[in-house]
Order: sequence, then C-alpha cells, then structure tokens
Amino acid sequence: MAQVPDQLKEDILSQYLKSHGYCRVNQGKVRDTYFLNRKELLVVATDRISIFDFVLNATVPQKGEVLTALTHFWMMNELGEFNNHLITSKYFVTHNSAFDLKEEKLPELPIERCLIVQNMKDDLYPFEMIFRHHIGGSVFKQYQKTGMAGGQKLPPDLPKWSKLIEPIFTPSTKEEVGHDINIDSDYFFKSMNEKGLRNESIQVVEMIKTLYKKAYAFAEEKGILIIDTKLEVAGLTIVDEILTPDSSRFVLKEDWVKAKEEGRDPNFLDKQPVRNWGSSVETPFYKGDNKIIGINNLDPENLSHLNFVHSLDVPVEVIEGTTARYLELFQMITGIPLKEYQTKNMGVN
Repeated sequence: MAQVPDQLKEDILSQYLKSHGYCRVNQGKVRDTYFLNRKELLVVATDRISIFDFVLNATVPQKGEVLTALTHFWMMNELGEFNNHLITSKYFVTHNSAFDLKEEKLPELPIERCLIVQNMKDDLYPFEMIFRHHIGGSVFKQYQKTGMAGGQKLPPDLPKWSKLIEPIFTPSTKEEVGHDINIDSDYFFKSMNEKGLRNESIQVVEMIKTLYKKAYAFAEEKGILIIDTKLEVAGLTIVDEILTPDSSRFVLKEDWVKAKEEGRDPNFLDKQPVRNWGSSVETPFYKGDNKIIGINNLDPENLSHLNFVHSLDVPVEVIEGTTARYLELFQMITGIPLKEYQTKNMGVN
C-alpha cells in the first residue's frame, strides 16, 4: 500500500472529527474512513493524488468533491436500481445521510466530499472486480502473448483499446504491498467456491456486467467511453467508489476514434497530466550506468525512492490541468456543473 507523506497525515478535518469523538480507522491513498457506529462509516474523499503507487506531496483541488459527487450520482440516480452501501438522509431522499450528520452534530462537516455508508467490511470480496469493454491496460501484454485476457479467449490481432463485443471480467488480487496481480475468472470462481460463495459470486459478476453495460451506454450518449472499470463488492452490494476517474478509464469518443487512426493511446480524462509529468521526472538514482528517468521506474517500497518522490513539487499547471479534466468529465456525465449538482442533490450550502 502506498505510504502517505507525513505532512498530509493530520489535517484540519481529521482533527475536527477527532475532537467530536470520531476515530479514523483507515487512511487510503485518497480516502479516509471514520467509525461512526457499528453499522455506519463516514468516508471522506480527499484531494490527495497518487501515481505509480506513490502518494505525492500535493493535492488536486476539487478532486475529492468530484469523486464523491460522481459516486453519489451513479448510486443515487442513474444506477440506483443496483444495491449499494450509501445511507440516505432521513430529511431528503436525494441526499446522503452525511447531510444529517452536518445538520445535527457537525456544522463544519464538508459534505461535498463526505458519504455515510453501511459498514460492510466483513462481507468484502477479496478481489478487485474489473470489467473491460476495450482491450488494453495491464492485460494487454498477456493478450498479445496468448490471445487471452482474464482466462477468456479474444479475437486475434486486436489493436490496443479496441472495443469488445461484450465486456469481459478480468479480476485481480488486492495486494497490501506492490501491484495487484491479475488472475483469470476460473481462479476467481474457484476461490469463491472454496468460501461457499460460488452461486453468489456468479450473480455478482452478472450484476456488475449489467451495471457496467448500462453505464457505458449512458456515457456513450454523452460522447464519453468508459474503457474499463474497477469495482468493489460486499456480496450483492456495490461498495466504495463507483465509475469515477480514479476507478475507471474515461475517454472522449471522438478522441478514441482519432487515437485508433493515429496508433496512439487516447487521452484519459483523469490524472493523466500528473502521470505524464511523473514519467518525465529526472531522479538522482541509477540503474547500471544510466540515470533513472520517471517515477514509474522507482520502487515505492524503497525508502530512498519514497523520500525523493515525497520531496517533489508538482508544477501548478499540471495540477490545474488535472482539476479541469475532473470537472469537465463530471459535467459531461451529469449534464450540470459540479456546484449545481452539490446544491440540488447533496445539500451543500
């Protein structure tokens, strides 16, 4: 798991919640989770930014707001027919109960980046549920070698990012250290069968595939393609974030067409500007006689590498460009600006 720079570990919000008796039980790369009671958790999406398994000593303004609002939009609106872990406000059916917590106990709670959810930790699946409507990403090299991805045979000689007739399921492990490991669907079902969850897991996979296809069609009408997506589930319930720039690859359909013609990757509507910058950083480290270029070629488990990355300042124009991408994507998907959505659907004052 990527380590968070010391200067980002204690912020004003965490101190505020701690002063009111709410304990932080987990700090991820982007999200902080607080224990409210045995059945409920408060999840706060921060503006932290991570690339290549490193959490940078930088923030992207409004990133956490976009992640929160998009998850809210999909779960409470467009994909509300699918079970999810959000808890609805007792005052307004459009709001999350983070609104109630603000009204009743925590007047300073920034609900634009907060969601209260069911505590479903004990039911979480031990795998990342990854679906792809386009062949690319971490499974593309495997496909080039074997013609398969996730244990499934695909048509031969597909160019990178080609659209597949049907989405495919390519699960991965959840590793505490280092990168997640791609596995095939047979291994997934065998593992779930050993837990006595074979039938349930089949239903879960079908549910997510149906959800993804519906979201894909919805976004395509807006001129956006959801190339692939990663979800987490607790049984037949969708948990964590859903269909955000941090969990899915979004591209403009027009750019995807041009990218195919030009033989390049499409421009992803996410933190790609930060990745591009990170890939070009000159480091003080060497591999043989050659200086290592790019954070992507460093080891997040190496303390010297970690300290070097945490010392870097991300250029302002890179940060601003990333914020612009997140906001553009949100408005294209929902049809309204972020602030308007927050006011109407989340109760943000």
